[in-house]
Amino acid sequence: MLLQTELEGALTKKPICVQFKEPDTEGIFFSFADKSRFQVHTQNILSANRNTVLGNENNSLCFVEHLLAAVNLLGINKLEILVHGSEIPLADGSAAIWLDLLKDWPHKETIEPSLELKENLCVSDNSGRAIFAYPAEDFKLTYLFESPINKAKTWTTWNLNAGIEVLAKARTFASEEEHQLLGLKGKMLSYNSDGFDLPLYSEDEPALHKLLDLFGDLSLTGINPLKIKAHFVSLKGGHALNTQMAKALQKIF
Repeated sequence: MLLQTELEGALTKKPICVQFKEPDTEGIFFSFADKSRFQVHTQNILSANRNTVLGNENNSLCFVEHLLAAVNLLGINKLEILVHGSEIPLADGSAAIWLDLLKDWPHKETIEPSLELKENLCVSDNSGRAIFAYPAEDFKLTYLFESPINKAKTWTTWNLNAGIEVLAKARTFASEEEHQLLGLKGKMLSYNSDGFDLPLYSEDEPALHKLLDLFGDLSLTGINPLKIKAHFVSLKGGHALNTQMAKALQKIF
């Protein structure tokens, strides 16, 4: 089976073709026109600053987290992603486009929480941000979100009972100033002191997007996060802490 799409890259502003093929073995792989490839794994993380960047000695690939989130939400366990470029297109900044494109991919498994987390985990930085993982009966994500507009703090929780579309359609966001600088104003969800420039799907869409990022980054363990019996609680965490937690989990499983 072969699927493909072509979308404009957020950074390069050039069309980027992304093809989905069946690999020879189980697992999720990224490959490139020069025939180099690598499997999704924490050892291939190159950067986790504003987005997650994976790569090898020949190629790097940014904005992988939304696509990986969609792949794992669908339970896909065998997929090769051939990218003709250096970034995964962001589209509207959510994972919805990938969820829709891959919904009929044949290599899926029914996910049941089966991997027991037997100890509490915590990763943190010097700014007061942290991510905790607690043993639980199933998989759950919670985020403490601080609004960039009025600094109000809210808690948002997601699990499978809420539906995968709820998580997948949550869009990324940034300040209006940053999006103008990057040429993304009007293409992505932006905010200023008055609020967001586009209607939100729900009041907690920004927090849900943070959970989407966390879910995508946790998949860098090479294990579908939905298999882990744990409650992940993020206190204003981002990609750097997400990937630290993925590395901590990989040592256990």
